Amino acid sequence: MPSWSNILKRIAAGEMEKAPPHVAALNLYAGRLTIVEPGRIRYDWPVDPQYLNPVAIFGGYLATLADQTCSFALMTLLKDDQNFTTSDLQMHFFRPVTEGVLACEGHVVNVSKTQAYVEATFTNSDGKLALKARAVERIIPA
Repeated sequence: MPSWSNILKRIAAGEMEKAPPHVAALNLYAGRLTIVEPGRIRYDWPVDPQYLNPVAIFGGYLATLADQTCSFALMTLLKDDQNFTTSDLQMHFFRPVTEGVLACEGHVVNVSKTQAYVEATFTNSDGKLALKARAVERIIPA
C-alpha cells in the first residue's frame, strides 16, 4: 500500500519520477505544493497556455486540477492501509482563468470510515475566486 505522507513529500520536493502516468501526460507536475497540513493543502499552478480554449483554460483541465487538489488534501489524513477514489466531483466556475498562477487550496470537510467530503477553492493572481469544487471520495480499506 502507498505511504501517503511519503508521496506528498516527494510531490512537494518535485520528485515526480515515480508519479503515475497520468501526472506526466496531463502536465500535473507543473504546479508546486506550498502547504501540506493535516486535512489541508495548497497547490500553486502556473497557468499553461497550452490548455487554453479560445478564451480561457479548458474547464475539463481545471476539473482535473480540482480532483488532484481534493485528492492531495485527503492524502494528508489517510492511513497507509487505505486507498481512495473520487466518486463525485462538482465544479462551480466563477471567472475565466487566463493567465498568472492559480492558488488551489483543498481541505477535508468531513471524513468517515467509508467516504470523505473535500472542497477545493481556486483563486487567481488577483486573489479573486475563479472556481470551487466539491468531491466525495470513497475510502477503500486494504
